[in-house]
Amino acid sequence: MFLSELLPPERVERCILVDKQWPMHNLPPKQHHINWSHIYGSFKDSSIPYNYYESWPVKLNTSKVNLKNSKEVTNMEERLFQNKGPIVLVAVHLCGTLSLRAVEIFNRNPETKFFCLKPCCLPTMVHAKRDEIFKLGEHSFPAKEVCMAGKWKKGEWHGPPRTVTQKYFERWADHLYLGIDDRDATKIKKTIMVQRFGGYQNEYLLAERLPETNSVWDVLQQSPEGGEEFNDDDVANICQPVGDSS
Repeated sequence: MFLSELLPPERVERCILVDKQWPMHNLPPKQHHINWSHIYGSFKDSSIPYNYYESWPVKLNTSKVNLKNSKEVTNMEERLFQNKGPIVLVAVHLCGTLSLRAVEIFNRNPETKFFCLKPCCLPTMVHAKRDEIFKLGEHSFPAKEVCMAGKWKKGEWHGPPRTVTQKYFERWADHLYLGIDDRDATKIKKTIMVQRFGGYQNEYLLAERLPETNSVWDVLQQSPEGGEEFNDDDVANICQPVGDSS
């Protein structure tokens, strides 16, 4: 939604919001779905007086896809990626193995010009108990190196100390970074200080297929001590278009 307001509509065709919890496009939302009223308004629901869909500078569309279902991902890639683009893939707060799926989508689809991944929680212990090996391109690693038990319940953390989980998270981000195929791309792992009070999920993985967009990498390659804090000018530079995108 922020990108719709920030990006130049004459250069960007649309933003597609992907989640398995969206309703099917031709059916009304049910209680367990994400409500899309703020996206579409009367475009999908005649009881809402305003057509929000037409008001977005860059059109927002929803797509119901389970990224853990290989058939659904293949169908999505055929529909949205193949012979399309250039595409910017933004994967924010992906839980567990969804981060693996995001890296795989970038690696498989050369139409994806730019990739931003913000990992979230660690993979669950079920993968470690199965002695799974995670593989991303030519990089592989044992699941037990990054899996961690624990969960939030009613606002409280039930699991190992956060100092322990932080080490696992940093290792997880490192493995994801190494799995990004950079044979035809430039990539970087950045620490951007978003969480400060008890949180540690401040790793961002970014990659761009060649040629580089200089205005973007001039900002990303700055490395102040203690992690980055981007100001408004930095954000404006990063949001410069990297080609006519969808």
